[in-house]
Amino acid sequence: MVLAGKKLEAEFPSLYWSPCAALCLNLILTDLGKLDLVKETVDHASKITRYLYNHCNPLYLMRQFTDGHEILRSAPTRFATNFVALQSIHKQKDALRTMVISKEWTSAPCAKEAKARNFVDLVLDQKFWKDCASICNFSEPLVRVLRIVDSDERPAMGYVFGALHCAVEEIEKRFQKKKRAIQQPVLKAIEERWDKHLNKNLHAAGFWFNPTNQYDKELMSRYHTTTSGIIDVIERYAAKDPALCKALTKEMRIFRGAEGDFGRVTAIADRDTMLPDEWWLTYGCSAPNLQKLAIRVLSQTCSASGCERNWSLFEHIHSKKRNRLEHQVMNDIAYVQCNSRLEQKSQLSKRNYDPICLEDIGKFAEDWILEDDPQVLNVEEIERYRKGLVPNDKEICNAIAMNDEARWIDEDYENDMNASQENEHNGGGEEEDHTDAGRVDEHNGDEDDSFYEENRGSVTDWTFEYR
Repeated sequence: MVLAGKKLEAEFPSLYWSPCAALCLNLILTDLGKLDLVKETVDHASKITRYLYNHCNPLYLMRQFTDGHEILRSAPTRFATNFVALQSIHKQKDALRTMVISKEWTSAPCAKEAKARNFVDLVLDQKFWKDCASICNFSEPLVRVLRIVDSDERPAMGYVFGALHCAVEEIEKRFQKKKRAIQQPVLKAIEERWDKHLNKNLHAAGFWFNPTNQYDKELMSRYHTTTSGIIDVIERYAAKDPALCKALTKEMRIFRGAEGDFGRVTAIADRDTMLPDEWWLTYGCSAPNLQKLAIRVLSQTCSASGCERNWSLFEHIHSKKRNRLEHQVMNDIAYVQCNSRLEQKSQLSKRNYDPICLEDIGKFAEDWILEDDPQVLNVEEIERYRKGLVPNDKEICNAIAMNDEARWIDEDYENDMNASQENEHNGGGEEEDHTDAGRVDEHNGDEDDSFYEENRGSVTDWTFEYR
């Protein structure tokens, strides 16, 4: 991809190419995930979540002490899952520690098991919570930048440069006393990816064109090198037109000095409230040539999320089982589905979800839920768990009753199938009666199996590990 971008720039001198900013931030988070501190802390935290989400009584107590909040949340991308999960667990630190020393926990039957005692040791480990706080402190600014880059609400080209530099400054401020242990490895990972991928003049030009940044003298004095970036963009944009290049540099002075429409009272008031490209469209008439260039730069996308979303949608429509669709029909289906999702998203929530590798998010989260060697409970252990549960909780009682009914249906279905197979094996003269009985058994088996399939979803959370 990088080589193809360089060839395109060489072929078309006025063309700018830059990699996906979301991918760059994902690679930064991936590099940070390889640090020993992060790997050990993630492994420690995943043991806590595995125990909780594979044992019904501890999970019930956890939800009571956290007021119904889960300790696992979806992340903007699959690369950020570990860091978002650590932030969520650290947020429930007091609730988890209170739970394992409460009377409800100590009196529960499951608290006497070896796994439960190991779980208590994991939750009460002071070093784990200290390391978890450190990781949250340096990952939280980067996750915020990732959300800005993948936002569907506004073009991020005018914010990428400033957002990433603000994140670096925030990390430096938070770890002034831990420069060698944490600050240096984290900043090194960020700088390597930034210099290799995102250190482009186009992002510097987006920063310079943003009126919120341009009229902040302190901010522009810190990032005065962005002026060199905008000049490079202008020279490439007007390479074959010296008159246009001269007009652009002249209009730069008008924009910096807030002359003409740039200095209007409404323009000053809208600098921080209006999107940069809309602001230029409204108040950029005093510099028509620079206005056209600014709108082009600020309207650019810096993430490949839209392309990834379309690819995932077409892969879902054009599958191995449905591969004879005509081209126009497939485009129409994709159009309807895409607009339906946008309409549903605007109605239900304003939160942005990252479509990059959406299919792998659930698979990646299994490390936080599934046990390596899940235990299988016998009848006596299940009865002991039941006695320890709250008898007045209707949700638990209904789930247990539904689970028993589904299990009995499975057993009856298996017995009927075994009897049918034995009759077929033995044969006999009553061939017509055997055929009718086989039909009745088969019909009943289908009804039982469909009933189990319909009701299995309501008890999955409580029997996930046992199955």
